[in-house]
Amino acid sequence: MDDRNEKIRKRAHEIWEEEGRPEGREYSHWLRARAEIDAEDGERPERPETGPLDLLGLRPLRRAQPA
Repeated sequence: MDDRNEKIRKRAHEIWEEEGRPEGREYSHWLRARAEIDAEDGERPERPETGPLDLLGLRPLRRAQPA
């Protein structure tokens, strides 16, 4: 594991403990830790993340157009 990922892992664990060790929030904690580490290092995200679907790497479904 590279140094950046190790920093993120440790910070995500700290966040998990600060929030009372909730279950099912691993991805949320990882994203928050990654954002904090990137901000500390002065890095920009690989691509702009503008909404919740973007954070998850998803695209909204397009509605079918009537024929």
